[in-house]
Amino acid sequence: MVMKIIDFLKTTWYWFFTTLLLLVFFVSKGHSFSQVFYFITFLLPVVIGTAYYLNNRLIPEFLIRKKTGLFVLYSVYTIIISLYLQYLITFLALFVFSSFQMGQQSLLTLNIDNLSLILYLLVLLKVVIEIIQKLNQKEIIIQGLENKKEQIATAPSNKITIRYNRTNHPINLSSIRYIESLSDYLKVVTEDGEIVTKEKVSKIIKRLPPNFKRTHRSFIVNTSKISSYNREFMTLGKIQIPISRTYKTAILGYLEQQKHFMRATI
Repeated sequence: MVMKIIDFLKTTWYWFFTTLLLLVFFVSKGHSFSQVFYFITFLLPVVIGTAYYLNNRLIPEFLIRKKTGLFVLYSVYTIIISLYLQYLITFLALFVFSSFQMGQQSLLTLNIDNLSLILYLLVLLKVVIEIIQKLNQKEIIIQGLENKKEQIATAPSNKITIRYNRTNHPINLSSIRYIESLSDYLKVVTEDGEIVTKEKVSKIIKRLPPNFKRTHRSFIVNTSKISSYNREFMTLGKIQIPISRTYKTAILGYLEQQKHFMRATI
């Protein structure tokens, strides 16, 4: 509702300002203020209606949705209908104007065609401004959705979904002790038992938080469950998990870093 009011005020200000400029321009060229104001008053509703239909119907429904062909086609139809209305309104305005002359020689000095042309150029300018604004709004919305999607994707979660027996099972990450690779399958060992699922260790590691580390090509360990470790293996209760040369530097460095962090916070 607020945005509609703001858009209405912007549009009102645009046409008020441009009308004022037209009055100043034609009067400065020696035309009568009353004549200029009179014909602008007749022609402006058709021009504003044309701009409104283009900006609020054709641009959102066709151009923004990348239906360019339909946008061009309907825009041409709109301009043609608008021109017919303009000619009709102009004829009516001239008829009323001549009626007040009461048989006298016409005192009309204003070139109505030039006025009409300038009014339609203002419509074109308004349409271009609207297109730029709506495309910018679309980019902002798309960027916001992408950022939200990225935040959701990267947001920490306390569960991971494991597929077991053709059913998805949400498992608390805090209950997982370690994950063992069995070729194309994984054995997820939790505090409550084991679950075997068909997934590769290289894929599931991407779905786990940073405290889950690979210690071996076949093992992922929840480092919060480690009771002791050395350079060859680590112990989780009664289970020993090997540490291979490939992952030794990374896992030991991480554990030392966590140890220093814990000391600093005590």
